[in-house]
Amino acid sequence: MEKSVFDPTTKLVAVNYNGGKPPHLFRNPTDITLSGLKGQLNQINLELNYRDTQMVDGIEYRRLSIDSVGSVRFIWMKLMNEEDVRTMFSIFGQYSIRGPIELDASLVRSVEHIQQSMIQPRNYEEIRKLMDEPHEDINLDDL
Repeated sequence: MEKSVFDPTTKLVAVNYNGGKPPHLFRNPTDITLSGLKGQLNQINLELNYRDTQMVDGIEYRRLSIDSVGSVRFIWMKLMNEEDVRTMFSIFGQYSIRGPIELDASLVRSVEHIQQSMIQPRNYEEIRKLMDEPHEDINLDDL
């Protein structure tokens, strides 16, 4: 039996795709870049849904916030750059005792995939042929 070794340079992360449930858990290094995080989330989505061609477009972090009177709230923080990723790990390290970092990844289809799934335009000859073919008449009384 292989023993797992705890790596203090990683954190447990729970990601939901497009707000879906349940979250998917994985370990993430704390020195990852935003593009590296997006790449990792794309890879996880591909492994979970091998036919899905959607790509990660944005990532939000469920951030703990404590106001001046000590009330605890959670707000969504959009990760826009490397500084936001470092801030996420810093906030998580300061306030979290247990549990994973919670992320929501928004998925979008690529322009190429959208174009491929669209109805292709036809030329005049193809349209004329479809119009000239005999069609079966349907009598509504027979239905």
